[in-house]
Amino acid sequence: MSQLRDRRNSVPNENPLISQIGIDLLNYRINQEELSSRTYLAMSVYLDSEGYVGAAKLWAKYSAEELVHASWSREYLLSVGEKPLISPLEPVQTEFNGLPEIIQLSYEHEIEITRQCQQLASQALNGGDFMLFTLAQKFLTEQIEEHDKTIKWVDRLRAFGQDKSCLRLLDTEMGQSL
Repeated sequence: MSQLRDRRNSVPNENPLISQIGIDLLNYRINQEELSSRTYLAMSVYLDSEGYVGAAKLWAKYSAEELVHASWSREYLLSVGEKPLISPLEPVQTEFNGLPEIIQLSYEHEIEITRQCQQLASQALNGGDFMLFTLAQKFLTEQIEEHDKTIKWVDRLRAFGQDKSCLRLLDTEMGQSL
């Protein structure tokens, strides 16, 4: 370990364990996961204010999960001797047109997050950073679960409709899925 410290002190801003691109991508991943958490929290608050108690609890759970994902990148950066950035977050949407819109926006959001995780994996693999590639695979494996849960709700809306009775039953199902 002292050899690593000695080398890092002799070569400023160069880490033998991770490239600057890898550092930048992980800091971006932290920011995006925290932004996802805030987005899902805003959706949860909106749902709760509109009487969708089950859905509100589910989206609050989604919000908490996103913070866990952010911690993966923070912990990785710290493990290779890099200090993660604590960057400001952009404002998130706080008003919606009901549960169906939130379901659709969540699905679209997870598609974008998957694209970002694929970019991380591609960069890590092409750069020969196999440790970072392992973390990227963890993110991508998680995205399979994310797609499964969002497409499930999209499918429910498509199959059963969006009238108030259907939405009430869907809200109940969402609460029970916890």
